[in-house]
Amino acid sequence: MPNASMNWYSGMLFYSKTTSGHDLILDANDTVGGKDAGARPKELILYSLMGCTGMDVVSLLRKMRVIDSLESFRMEVDFEVAQEHPKVYTKIHLKYIFKFNGEPPKDKVEKAVNLSQERYCAVSAMLKQVVPEFSHEIIYE
Repeated sequence: MPNASMNWYSGMLFYSKTTSGHDLILDANDTVGGKDAGARPKELILYSLMGCTGMDVVSLLRKMRVIDSLESFRMEVDFEVAQEHPKVYTKIHLKYIFKFNGEPPKDKVEKAVNLSQERYCAVSAMLKQVVPEFSHEIIYE
């Protein structure tokens, strides 16, 4: 069975070598004993979501042969957090923001995003099970 591990160093600083071999540093701000030397654990969930679905979308657009006309692609997440502990995400709204050279291939973009959200992105699938309001939209610039 695969295994992941993490080591505590001092204060609120934790370090890990990920299962893919990359360094990961987690820390907190100074108000709770950290030194702000790394990302917060909960925020990484949002970046994992964007990375997971973003990689899906780029891969699918490449297979659909429209990647060459893609000038830029970014994602943003609007979110809300519960007021009481545990302060879990209660709302996540993911924005896919595209800019194409020429007319955007909207049908293919929509298909790629929907395939990612409905079939491929494991992070989306996990979050949809626990976040009461989870949505997305496609924006063209």
